Amino acid sequence: MGNFNYLFLQAYNNYTEGLYDLALSTLNDAELNFSPDEENNFSLEDLYILRGTIFFGINNLEKARLDFENALKANPSSSEACLGLGRYFNATGQLENAKTMIEWAVQYNEGHEGARNALEEINVKLDLPPNHSSLAEASAPSEPAQKWGPLDEATQLFSEKKYNDAITRLLDARKEQEEILGSIENFIAFNYLELYDMDGAKNAAERALKLNPLSSQAHATLGEIYLRDQKYPDAKKMFEIALLHNPENNFAKTGLQNTFDALGMNGNNNKANNLKAVNI
Repeated sequence: MGNFNYLFLQAYNNYTEGLYDLALSTLNDAELNFSPDEENNFSLEDLYILRGTIFFGINNLEKARLDFENALKANPSSSEACLGLGRYFNATGQLENAKTMIEWAVQYNEGHEGARNALEEINVKLDLPPNHSSLAEASAPSEPAQKWGPLDEATQLFSEKKYNDAITRLLDARKEQEEILGSIENFIAFNYLELYDMDGAKNAAERALKLNPLSSQAHATLGEIYLRDQKYPDAKKMFEIALLHNPENNFAKTGLQNTFDALGMNGNNNKANNLKAVNI
């Protein structure tokens, strides 16, 4: 057995025994000993997933994110990597992005019970049906979608002279579509952020906000863009609006505190008054 395989197994055993620091150290050694020319029972994807899982478990979320992203680079169809990123976004209050990644986790492995459970949990948080999947809807056969789509439902209601019901169904359909597209645009913005393309990130985040003006995460994403661009007053306003729409948005909470720190303000003393003063 190659050195990489041996070290990976040793790290996994350390992980199962709760020896997380030792497991992380051993995984780092394993990564240094990896060679694509050797016959390996495990892959770098496996290493990144395990290390990301350990980091996530000890609440080192940013290092977990980096490992899950590396796993996805190693295998763009990795269900585990998508699930890991979904859990990261969920833990940081980015629920729409979490849903997108978890849906991909299910798409890549429909039998993944953990991914399916995670999708149900995130749907409940977003007030959606437990099995709702934007990806499944997008890939559904065209004929049934046309037959039972919102336009056909509205047409039926119209023919029955139920005009108010028809309008309500059409408005609901428009809202659902805007939320899905807004989530996609917001996730695009985060990818641009990781590429340090602030213009691309800002344009995508603004498109997300236009599609869903009440999106807490879209406001928080703009706040993060302004924060990284050192436009602190704008960042502060965006994070505060994000928290008005969703007081449990941990990503916005952290961003607002970071903005207060950059401005030399005491977030605990000022946050409540600032939130009340926001004009939206």
